[in-house]
Amino acid sequence: MFTRRFIHRLAHQTTPCIQHQYAGAPACRPSGARELSSNVTPAAADRRLAGRKRFYKNVGIAATSPPDETKTLGVVNGSTADKESVASPISAGVDGTQSATGVHTSVNDASSWSSLLNPHNKHPKNGWHTVTLDNRPLRTPLGLPLTLPSITLALAVASEWDAQKEYLRPAQMPLMTLCCTAIDQVASDPTPHRMDVLRYLRNDTSCYWADPGEDRVLHRKQSQAWDGLHQSLLRDMLGLSDDLGPAQAFGGDEALLLSRRSEGNSVSGLPHPPILVERAQKFVNGLDAWNLAALYSACAESKSFFIGSALIFEAKQRYEGNGSNRDAKWAVTAARVEEEFNIEAWGLVEGGHDYDRLNSSIQMHSASFLVQTIVQSVATE
Repeated sequence: MFTRRFIHRLAHQTTPCIQHQYAGAPACRPSGARELSSNVTPAAADRRLAGRKRFYKNVGIAATSPPDETKTLGVVNGSTADKESVASPISAGVDGTQSATGVHTSVNDASSWSSLLNPHNKHPKNGWHTVTLDNRPLRTPLGLPLTLPSITLALAVASEWDAQKEYLRPAQMPLMTLCCTAIDQVASDPTPHRMDVLRYLRNDTSCYWADPGEDRVLHRKQSQAWDGLHQSLLRDMLGLSDDLGPAQAFGGDEALLLSRRSEGNSVSGLPHPPILVERAQKFVNGLDAWNLAALYSACAESKSFFIGSALIFEAKQRYEGNGSNRDAKWAVTAARVEEEFNIEAWGLVEGGHDYDRLNSSIQMHSASFLVQTIVQSVATE
C-alpha cells in the first residue's frame, strides 16, 4: 500500500506540529486551490477536495494528543475564538447548503464523542498521531483534528496523501475516508450507523440461496463462499448454537414468501430468531467508532451483516492468532458470488464490472486494515 522508503522517512520525522486548520475559514484556503463554479459558496468550495490541485509538497506524521472534547470540539460548536471558528464547518451539498440527509455538522455529546474514539481511555504505546501537510496537521471535513490511535494507520493515511499527483482524488484515499467518517459521523452519533448495519441482517445476502434444483451452478458457488459462515459467527461471535441460526430462503419464491410482512413477521425481511437479532444488536452496540465505521463499510459493500461482521471479527481474531481464512480477499469473493456468476454467463462490461471489482476490493481491504491497526495499537499499549 505504501513504499518501505516512504514509511522509513515518516517514521523518523521529528518536525514539530504547527496548529493549522486545513479545512478552515476561506482565509486559510491554499493558493493552489482550483477555482470552482460561482454557484458554490466560498465555505463549500474551500472544503471540496475533488479537482483541487495538490497544494502541498511534503507529507508527514506527527505525535498528537488523544481525543479530548474540551480541546477539540470548540471548532465545531463555535466556542473558540472568532478567528478559529467556522460558521459552517462542512457542506453536505455541492451548493453550500445542508442538502444531504444523515450528515452531522455538529457534535452534541462531547463526552460520548471522545469515548467512542477512545473507549477504554487507552494511550497506545506508540502514542496518537496525525497526518501533516507541509508540517501543518490535517483536519477532518468537520474541522476536527485527524487524531489516529495507530502509527501504522497514520503512515497509511499519509501515504494516500503522498500518492496524490497534480489533482486530489478523494476516491483514491479510502483510509482517509474511513477515518474521517469515524471521527466526524460515527463518533458524533453512532445510532444511524448501528441501525443501518442491523438492517442488512434482515435482508442478508448470505441468507438468500439459489434453489439447487433450479440452478445448481450458482448454488455450488454460494456454498463454496458461504458454507460455515453462519455457524462460526453464531458460535464464536454471538455465543449461540446452530439451532438458533438465521432464517434462510432457497429460490425466489421462498425468498418472497419469507421476507414479506405477516402476522409472525412484523417487519419486512427474513424472520430471524429474536435472540439472534438481540445478540447481533449487542455486538454492534459494543463497537467503538473505528470498528463500527469499518463494519458499516463492509456491510454496505457486501449487503450482508454476516459477511461484514466476519471480516471485522476475523481481523481481530487473526491478530490474536485465532482467526480463519476469512480475510478481505474472501470477503470480496463472498460479496460478489452472484455478480461473478452473471459475468461468467453473460460477459464482463468494461468500465462497469471491472470498476465494481476494484471498488469492492478497496473497501474490504481498507476496512480490514483499519480494524487490524486499531487492534494492534491497543495490544501494544
